[in-house]
Amino acid sequence: MYPEGEPVNQLLSALKSQRLRASQIAGVDGRSGVPKLEADEVICNSITRWRHLCELKNSEIGCYLAHLRAVRQAYQAGLQRVCILEDDVLLEDDFGRVLAELERLPPEVEMVRLMGLKVRKRKIIRCLNDGVHKLVRPERGWCGAQGYLINRRGMEKILGYANRIFEPIDKVFDHFWQFDLKLYGVEPHLLWETEHTSSIEKSNVHKAKVSQWLYWLHPFGKLWRSIERHIYLYRYKKQFYPAEKPKQRLGRTARIKL
Repeated sequence: MYPEGEPVNQLLSALKSQRLRASQIAGVDGRSGVPKLEADEVICNSITRWRHLCELKNSEIGCYLAHLRAVRQAYQAGLQRVCILEDDVLLEDDFGRVLAELERLPPEVEMVRLMGLKVRKRKIIRCLNDGVHKLVRPERGWCGAQGYLINRRGMEKILGYANRIFEPIDKVFDHFWQFDLKLYGVEPHLLWETEHTSSIEKSNVHKAKVSQWLYWLHPFGKLWRSIERHIYLYRYKKQFYPAEKPKQRLGRTARIKL
């Protein structure tokens, strides 16, 4: 959103210092109205209303489209993997070294979140070569889209599923089980947020009124999705279990929800 701003310059400088090539992708501004849609993008407020009892704010749609289009651009460019970072993050000193190892993971590791805002039960898949970081498989979403590494198969799944816009982009990642996205995480986190005031207005704040019948339907939808998730976890239980919560703080982001 602010390509010449100090946070962007600071991030680009940090990436350069770790010998990482980076390019900027323009944000999508939804603050003054509904962003213009491209390709097969469609806003599905009817789904948002019955799943979340609200409608997406325009700024949320803008954030969503920025991520979706970054993935599409990487896919159309023929990239095998891409690391996508929001412009309000800071890198840990070992970011580049650990990222290089994550890039060598097998193709079944389709997406790796580099930080998250929630602490979840997870299975430790393997220790990375530095002896500090671990690749983990959380059983639920970590929340947040500040930074992630995604391979070509993961891009295909995102582009095939996420063209229908009905929830924030990080919720799409959180609901990985709905489109079989093989989602992992790294801990301790490789980046953290700067303290800032977000330009994204949240849809769950000052919710728009929805029809009364949707309030009756909503619990059944939540129950059905919960059943679907548990079926998925049971189907792949060897990949997700045994799982436990981490015993130490995972990163420097102040908003991490314990």
